[in-house]
Amino acid sequence: MRNRLILAVVTGGLLLLAPRLHSQEADSTALPFQEQIMAQMEAVAEALDLNLDFSDLIDAYQYYAENKVNLNGDEVTELRNIYLINDFQLKNLLEYRKRYGPFLSVYELALVEGFDDQTLDILIPISTATPVAKKSPLKVRNIARYGRHQLISRLERNLNSQLGYQEISDSALYKKPNSRYLGSKEKVYVKYQFNYRNRIRAGVTMDKDAGEVFFKKRVNDSLQRLLGDKLKNGFDFYSAHAYIADMGVLRSLAIGDYHLAFGQGLTLWSGLSFGKSTVPTQVMRYGSGVKPNTSVNESFFLRGGAATFGWKFLELSMFYSDKKVDARLSETDTASLENVVITSLYETGLHRTVGELVGKGVIGQQLSGGHLAFKTKKLEVGYTLHQTRLEAPLWPALKPYTLFRLRADRLTNQGVDWKWVLPRFVFFGELSQSDNGGKAGLAGVQAQPAGFVSVTLLWRHFEKEYQNLFGNAFSESNSTNNESGLYAGVTASLAPGWKVSAYADYFRFDWLRFATDAPSNGFDYFVQTDYRINRNADLYFRFRSKQKMTNDNGPWNAIDFIVPERRNTYRLHFNYRVSRSFTLKNRAELVSYQRSENDPQYGFLIYQDIIYRPAGKPFDLNLRYALFDADSYDARLYAYESDVLYAFSIPAFSGKGSRVYLVGKYKITSQLDIQARLAHTWYDNKVKVGSGLEEIDGNSKTDFKLQLRWKF
Repeated sequence: MRNRLILAVVTGGLLLLAPRLHSQEADSTALPFQEQIMAQMEAVAEALDLNLDFSDLIDAYQYYAENKVNLNGDEVTELRNIYLINDFQLKNLLEYRKRYGPFLSVYELALVEGFDDQTLDILIPISTATPVAKKSPLKVRNIARYGRHQLISRLERNLNSQLGYQEISDSALYKKPNSRYLGSKEKVYVKYQFNYRNRIRAGVTMDKDAGEVFFKKRVNDSLQRLLGDKLKNGFDFYSAHAYIADMGVLRSLAIGDYHLAFGQGLTLWSGLSFGKSTVPTQVMRYGSGVKPNTSVNESFFLRGGAATFGWKFLELSMFYSDKKVDARLSETDTASLENVVITSLYETGLHRTVGELVGKGVIGQQLSGGHLAFKTKKLEVGYTLHQTRLEAPLWPALKPYTLFRLRADRLTNQGVDWKWVLPRFVFFGELSQSDNGGKAGLAGVQAQPAGFVSVTLLWRHFEKEYQNLFGNAFSESNSTNNESGLYAGVTASLAPGWKVSAYADYFRFDWLRFATDAPSNGFDYFVQTDYRINRNADLYFRFRSKQKMTNDNGPWNAIDFIVPERRNTYRLHFNYRVSRSFTLKNRAELVSYQRSENDPQYGFLIYQDIIYRPAGKPFDLNLRYALFDADSYDARLYAYESDVLYAFSIPAFSGKGSRVYLVGKYKITSQLDIQARLAHTWYDNKVKVGSGLEEIDGNSKTDFKLQLRWKF
């Protein structure tokens, strides 16, 4: 009787939900799921203002879009690890499953406490509810039969005449070797992946950026002699990995290129991570341990081997990495490194000119260490120890703001991390120390006083003496030293269809920073209201105000005083599903920037998206037309753009003009598809676009991408 009653409740929930969610069943990459990816990338790009590679993030999301998560299986924890749900939602889901038995349908998620409409819209298209098959031992026959292969080839090119590619005589280029790019304009990307039920993975990635050399014979002889073995045929960057998981005691094993992520990222976290998300409950990190590297970022990865072993409640991870990194040296003769010091490490991964090639892979970098963890359902405690070695001492230019940076050829870091899960609270944190005595720590708590409200508090204090080349914790800046702060965030579903998210972050820098010649402080306020109008339409309004201190840079100042600079952002975003085939997206955004008592500068962006995905047809189209007007680069705006699969585009808009792009995807067969993207930008107030070797003589810029994907 009890089971029948439960089934009746579930069925009733399905009947109520089915009309609202039926239209999403046909598309595993439904709009809310794509909006989640967009929000994550925009937040990182706006916070760091860096050209990052989001391939690992896209790869994780795309995998679960194509390989649905079984709500009855162990992989349900991956929904938390990729920040689609939080610890409270995961705990409630597991308790519901334990109490009522396996899920009968994905729509049953609506009966789990803490799962609001927005979360359901994201999860249902990528989830399934099926009986859990008994995990069978790995067999070569099954691996060969059921393993999935994927091959991607992509070509990108700017269609304008750029200064770096214009004709120049060999003699003139030899006199000024950095006045032109040495390679062609094409960016070429090739990637092969193999995946067997996420337990065995392997892949090879090859990449050539625009301007890099593919055929060295096209470079004149004098420069070939100058560059020597720095100039090679083929791709500029190669990455390969093999990965095995869930092999009894062996929890995971990575050979080749991989990532490590432990605790809250204060002691060891390679690769991409999120800072201040638009969702305050995503502040807490979920260290994934050992994972393969699938991106083409040439800096933020490890190369060697790593393994995790598990016995009941204990896990031991051991790792070793040895790779060459780009650097600027104090001497040009690198044949012997005895008298050489490193003045800076390059992280762009670009090798287009003589100057960039000279610094390619000149220094060896080793990382070795381990992580020991005690894990239960409620308590996790971990200890991390690792040492970094460089072939030559790192010795940055001595300036006041670099006074406490690493000046040695080796560095040892150790730290303790923890997480304690209670029915309504989750306590988390990490303490870390570098071998020079510098310390850093953060501690936080997430509370869920009611199913519709979540609160996060986070305190952090990173001493200016703390040093770490592989730390990537929650912070205002992109480093884990010289910062203290207190963060408070809340998310509340106040009424059906309504959701409010807000945070306030106060931070302080006890020592000087780049372009800030005194100790300083600042704040960051954020509030966003989401409203679901009906099953086909939703909108959100966002306000963010951020203030930091910077040098005045007055032309008559003998000493640069620090002054406040404030940036306010107002955004209104609207999504409307016209039919099963047409979706419209609109955004209007205003930015105001003011330094000290100067007149404010403004930036404005408005765009219209038209997404056409005809049911039963092998193609879809995505069109955007945008208008922007920003008084200066300080008043710039960011907007995530649709792209070919596994690619990304988050341009910063400054100046005055318009932009249009069209993305088309065509499924040739069930295993083969082709995708293309054309983007064009016009500027009303410029006669030249770009700067340096990227400069275009004209007021427009056009880019083209073509990608072919074969799944077999």
